[in-house]
Amino acid sequence: MQPLVSIILPTYNGEKYIRTSVESCLAQTYQNIELIIVNDCSNDNTLAVVEEYAKRDARIKIIDNPINKKLPRSLNEGFKIATGVYYTWTSDDNYYSAEAIETMVNTLLKTGKDLVYADYKIIDDLGKFVGDKYLGNINESFIKWLGCGACFLYKKEVHERNNGYDPSTFLIEDYDFFLRAYLHSSFEYLPQQNLYFYRHHDASLTSNMSDAVFEMQKIFVEKKMPLLLPKLSQKDHILLFRKYVVYNAVYKNNPTKAYYYLQQLQQLSLSQAFVTVCYIAVKKAAAWFRIVPFLFLSFFKLLFAGGSGKK
Repeated sequence: MQPLVSIILPTYNGEKYIRTSVESCLAQTYQNIELIIVNDCSNDNTLAVVEEYAKRDARIKIIDNPINKKLPRSLNEGFKIATGVYYTWTSDDNYYSAEAIETMVNTLLKTGKDLVYADYKIIDDLGKFVGDKYLGNINESFIKWLGCGACFLYKKEVHERNNGYDPSTFLIEDYDFFLRAYLHSSFEYLPQQNLYFYRHHDASLTSNMSDAVFEMQKIFVEKKMPLLLPKLSQKDHILLFRKYVVYNAVYKNNPTKAYYYLQQLQQLSLSQAFVTVCYIAVKKAAAWFRIVPFLFLSFFKLLFAGGSGKK
């Protein structure tokens, strides 16, 4: 008997694409799945659409949230009733290739790892291929790792150790979950893009909130750094400290934190500390040379437009 895979599909006003998403789950070559759809108080026809599928396929269960709970809580609601050995979740605007679940189950069985994640293909609003997403191998470099992305599968125990998804991490709930999982579980990377199709469109959260997501990830990694550092190589230590020196000096204008991380970097590599300081100087100079001509130009425009401004 194949181990059961629980797929959670949270959705909010997802009627435009959800048929494709649901059908990709039901059409898996790995048939021993349960599909738990969490309707997060949609006000379109999403619920009617998924109920139509549930009538035709007993593997579908539906949770209808009475209020909008947002993504992390909706995921937790779905996993509360999951009965699978392996867990995953997908989005209402993305879809799997037919062999995705089978490939990931076989990988976990073969390697004995706790979690597997794969690259994926990016499509546009109309389903046209626009590129590939490469996430990087976390076992080779945490710093170059871009998260587990959207195509992944993990043992039930990983979810239990994490105590589910953290509702306070809305927008980075997946990054938070996988970073915490990395602290206690083993990961396997599949460098192939043909298992999952990720849709970029104007209404997606990642399209609208990318700057906020970037900022939140930086803050979250910094909070977890004491637990994270023992798992990283010295090379990754250097890269991480470099990143936070630059981030605080150039983007946050926080010299105190920049100096703190520069000290950590200098203890590991004096040459890298020097290179980092030079890089920051160039970035700061470039910004200065951009703003100063602008200020002079603005001054003269005001001067010739309306005099000095004095009465």
